[in-house]
Amino acid sequence: MIYPSKLQKETLLTQLNLLGAKEVFVEFRGGGDDGQIESVYYIDRNDEHLEIPKDMISWTQMVYGDKPKLTKEMSLVDVLEDLCYRALDEVSLDWCNNEGGQGHLHIDFTQSPPTTHLDIGINTMSTDDHNYDMDDDGEDE
Repeated sequence: MIYPSKLQKETLLTQLNLLGAKEVFVEFRGGGDDGQIESVYYIDRNDEHLEIPKDMISWTQMVYGDKPKLTKEMSLVDVLEDLCYRALDEVSLDWCNNEGGQGHLHIDFTQSPPTTHLDIGINTMSTDDHNYDMDDDGEDE
């Protein structure tokens, strides 16, 4: 599960629902050896694209290594970014190295219960090989 706990999932989804969110998107892009969240927004029930407000909720942020987990008040944008990074870690696809990748985390409130879905495109380089025999078989005149 990408959510830190069932209670924190319910808190986040309730808060987003109270905003009137129909869909929430966290878009990301990476390449080379770097990747980042590009945008976080929601579409309301009137199909308007809106910025996530600065509302705060209690959230246990993802940590790496042996650092202790810390639950603190975080903005909805920071929570949604953390949720996206959790999902990306869970699927373990290399979206930010070499040719990179892009995609989005999507929370869909048109489903009951709301669904959380991750779409990733991994970029790959392809090579088309073409070989030609360039030896001249004719005689010089």
